[in-house]
Amino acid sequence: MGIWLGLDVGAVRTGLAESDPLHSMAFPVGCHRTTEIIAHLTRTYPIQNLAGIVIGLPKDLQGRETEGSSHARELAEKIQALWSDVSIHWVDERYTSKIAAQAAHQAGAKARVKKDKGMLDAAAASLILDSFLTQKNRS
Repeated sequence: MGIWLGLDVGAVRTGLAESDPLHSMAFPVGCHRTTEIIAHLTRTYPIQNLAGIVIGLPKDLQGRETEGSSHARELAEKIQALWSDVSIHWVDERYTSKIAAQAAHQAGAKARVKKDKGMLDAAAASLILDSFLTQKNRS
C-alpha cells in the first residue's frame, strides 16, 4: 500500500510531506533544495513504500498555470522518468503557502519560525497532500 508524498515545488526549495500508512493524515517532513530533491527522494523512499506522489500546481487567480508551474512539471517529469510505476497527482496549490504562514501565526509561532521559508514550504506540502487525501477518502 505505501505512503503518499506531497511536494510543494519552488524554483529554489521544495517542501515535502508524508501521509500516514492509512492515508488519513499528512505531516510536513522537511524542505530540500529543488536541485537536490530527486537525490533525497531516491535515498529516503524505496518505490515499494510509495502509494503515489501529489504535487502542488501553481496557478494564478484566474486558474491559469504560472511560471512556477513549469518548475513543478519539470520535477514531475524527472520523478516519472526515475519511477515510471509511481502515480503522480496534481493539486491546485493556490494560497497554500499563505495558509501555512497564517496557521503558524495563529498558533503563536515565534517570528523566527514564521520567517523560516523551508518550514513554511513543508507545511504547504502538507496542506497539498491533505487536500488530496481528503478528496480521495471521500470517493
